[in-house]
Amino acid sequence: MVGILSTLPITATGSALQANAGSVGASVLQASRGNGATALLGDIGSTTKSLITQIKANANQRLVDKQQEIAEVTRLRREAIDVQNERWISVKAQINNAQVAVDSGRESVKSVAKSLLLLRGSVAGTAQDPKFYRGQFNDFINKINNESESSSKLFNLVGNISPIDYSPNQIEYRKNTGTGVTTLTGTHVGTHFRIMGTDGKIWEGEPGTDTLQAYADLGGPKLKYTTTGGETLNMATSTRNGLKLIKYNQETRAIAVEITVIPNEAPIKVAGTLERSGIGIMQSWFYNDLATEDDRTTAFADINRAEVNLTLASSEVEKSAAIVSIDQRNANKALDDLTAQSSKVRTDEFDKLEEARITAAQQFLAMQASLDSISREQKNYLNAFSGFLRDPFSQAMLDINA
Repeated sequence: MVGILSTLPITATGSALQANAGSVGASVLQASRGNGATALLGDIGSTTKSLITQIKANANQRLVDKQQEIAEVTRLRREAIDVQNERWISVKAQINNAQVAVDSGRESVKSVAKSLLLLRGSVAGTAQDPKFYRGQFNDFINKINNESESSSKLFNLVGNISPIDYSPNQIEYRKNTGTGVTTLTGTHVGTHFRIMGTDGKIWEGEPGTDTLQAYADLGGPKLKYTTTGGETLNMATSTRNGLKLIKYNQETRAIAVEITVIPNEAPIKVAGTLERSGIGIMQSWFYNDLATEDDRTTAFADINRAEVNLTLASSEVEKSAAIVSIDQRNANKALDDLTAQSSKVRTDEFDKLEEARITAAQQFLAMQASLDSISREQKNYLNAFSGFLRDPFSQAMLDINA
């Protein structure tokens, strides 16, 4: 019981009970004649109430500290998820751009296929109205070329080929938050040609236009032409009326043409090798302006080849589409996982806060119960001691000692 009593504000000591000193004995005697054990040992109820208040304050502070700890851990977890989320959003944006390129490529393939179909009608129409349908034929060729160049280099899988070696355009993008990169290799659904002259000059057809321009070399400066009148012009002509096919060998690609820069001046005779890119269809000059049945048959054959080449080009676009689709799924899964992690962080925070509140309440109730038990034991002790003070023999002993 010593341990229990030590927690209370007792106003007398063991020496008072033993009555070994007169003054101390007198204080005990006074207590016995006054308010009994309460006067001797103090107000236990007041002490218990004070302790409960302190316990409650300590429990509340521990709960606040735990809540702050949980909030900090949650904040760090959320920040880490947010960083990854922003990175994946950036990756997803690049993949989306690649998807735009794929969708644009598909649309271009459809448009070119439609133009090839209409070319057949133009070829057939030249038998009735050569000038009109020849012009229409060349318009469709330009439309095909413009379609292949309708997107910028960053979004084009069907054009923007290298003007040097005709290599296809490539689109590169990040596919994850690490070092992973996807490179899509495009194709060419337009039609491009140039004549590599035996004299070193390069005559380059400019896609989407009717211009044939002479260059000193690949990627070099444009060559100039001086008229008989002394005027300096670009060494160029219109493929609609300034270019005439003399002969062409399908197997060796050897070609001979006459190029008229100025209508009233003699044409430039050019021999060389024909290089073609894309689906391979040419402008009307290559088919002798579709003047005869044989010329139209040659044009139809090239349209057939162009349709086959377009199908092959379409398959390249679909390969890119499959790659982008895989990257899209991976990015979407990563973002979904981060969303799930974010939800789990919120759930974990709620659970931990609830657990902290329950734990704090349980601890407080346990301590309160313990204090109540101690208080009851102290009251029992005081009740017993109070009986001792009321005993006549004990009173007589206290009077003698006093």
